[in-house]
Amino acid sequence: MRIVPASIAKIIYPKDLPNGLFTSLIIACLLMGLASLRHGTDLQGWLNVIENWLLMLLILPTATATVALPFKYRDPSLELKLVYYLGMFVAFLFTLGKLRYWH
Repeated sequence: MRIVPASIAKIIYPKDLPNGLFTSLIIACLLMGLASLRHGTDLQGWLNVIENWLLMLLILPTATATVALPFKYRDPSLELKLVYYLGMFVAFLFTLGKLRYWH
């Protein structure tokens, strides 16, 4: 049973690497974002969840890929998808540290 159809998987995932690795990273980021509900499940708690999801899944990975664009110009074999997932992993680690030390 496939989680993601093959045509979408070609667009989303980098070549020659296990798709389950990236799927688990996305799921871990989504679950980590739900940690903001510890302050309450009212509107403010859900706004914090959406903020964490945007930070981990969109803002930091996009910024990382944008910074890597000159490297893509220099070396056309660089996959920006890998850089995007690297940014997602860095955002995951940042959020993990934020949850641990910021109260």
